[in-house]
Amino acid sequence: MEPIASIEIGSNSIRMLIAEKCKSDSALRPVLRKRAITRLGEGFNRGETGTIKPRPMARSIAVLKEFTDIASRFGVSSPIVIATGVVRKAVNRDSFIALIAERLGHRVRIISSKEEAELTCKGVLSLLNHSGGPLVIFDLGGGSTEFTWINNREGKSISIELGAVILTEDYLITDPPKDEEIYRLSNHIEDTFKIGLDSLKQIGKEGLSLIGTGGTIVTLDKIVHGIAEDDSNDNKINGLVIKRGDIQTLFQKMKGMSKEKRLNLGGLEIGREDIILAGTLMVVKIMDYFEKDEIIVSYSDLLEGSLIQYMEGERNG
Repeated sequence: MEPIASIEIGSNSIRMLIAEKCKSDSALRPVLRKRAITRLGEGFNRGETGTIKPRPMARSIAVLKEFTDIASRFGVSSPIVIATGVVRKAVNRDSFIALIAERLGHRVRIISSKEEAELTCKGVLSLLNHSGGPLVIFDLGGGSTEFTWINNREGKSISIELGAVILTEDYLITDPPKDEEIYRLSNHIEDTFKIGLDSLKQIGKEGLSLIGTGGTIVTLDKIVHGIAEDDSNDNKINGLVIKRGDIQTLFQKMKGMSKEKRLNLGGLEIGREDIILAGTLMVVKIMDYFEKDEIIVSYSDLLEGSLIQYMEGERNG
């Protein structure tokens, strides 16, 4: 089986999936997952608005070097490298991409929010059994959240600029945050949903499944189900269910904790302790909006989707 790899440069982290493609079919067998929090979106909305700052840029390039070296040792000389989140919006994105090419010799493709949602759907649906009924897949990131509604062959995608990193920096200033900070954040999320998700309002909620992916979702899944933070076993995580009551209870517990104390929660990785609160509130509000009491968790996402797209191109080429 031939190894292939995909890397995503996101607003909060850089992630890599190395997988083997089976020659007999289009299936993927995950070999290695790597993730490093680089906080590329740090200070994105402060000062020079919409600019990737030098220090997060340097951190990200260092991690990319580490990841591409690992991929090379697995026999992958040219991983698929895609950029999302703040890179997509940054006024200095071309300089960042050029710097990666200069330092590492790798081409980075910046994908649109629409393509990000489509590739995420490919990844999610490739490994989760789905009966064909209506569903909403959401990918909660550091700088944005992509929503995709699917019903048989119909589909619609929406991206809204609400992400765990940006929301934390804009609203949760003190540690632990004050009640009024959480109140303002909650109102901002609800107001943005009313406008940004308005076209999904008419979706029949009866029989609708809600599937979540992204770092916040996987982290909540690990905390709720007692899975170790460093456990990246796909079979343990894909398809698990998180109940709204469990998420709400966890949110109430975390909001009174300092960032340092949140690290005592099993399943929470170092570097996510500050943004997990805003991310968790986002998940609660998403469940409220779609009137759902549970979320199906998907570890498979954009990384799988980009590899599937690559294999489809090979077959059709």
